[in-house]
Amino acid sequence: MHKFLKNIAASGLAVSLAAVPAIAASQSENAPTPDATMAAPGQPTPEEQDAAMQAWPADKQAAFKAWPAETQAYYWSLSQERQKMFWALSDSDKVRLSQMVEPQRESTWAQIESQVAPSQS
Repeated sequence: MHKFLKNIAASGLAVSLAAVPAIAASQSENAPTPDATMAAPGQPTPEEQDAAMQAWPADKQAAFKAWPAETQAYYWSLSQERQKMFWALSDSDKVRLSQMVEPQRESTWAQIESQVAPSQS
């Protein structure tokens, strides 16, 4: 499945994310951004996040730490299933996805999940 997810990131998702620069430019510069230091309801606490990260291989930890704070916070807001799919995306796609407004994120996730679903049956 991991190989399939890599293929998704290289093909179908690229189409979805192609419009991101235009979308990002159209967003208000004053739009609030999530606070990376606070866990939202249902999200792991910073202590739980640290414990989860300690279980990751060193290369995965380094990759995570290289992401912008907004992308790191967005990662923790995802379900475990979406977190797995998120790792299959390129870093630039991860950042773009984390910067989208919620309706656009959900539309992109629907496309990702529809492409992954056939491989899971």
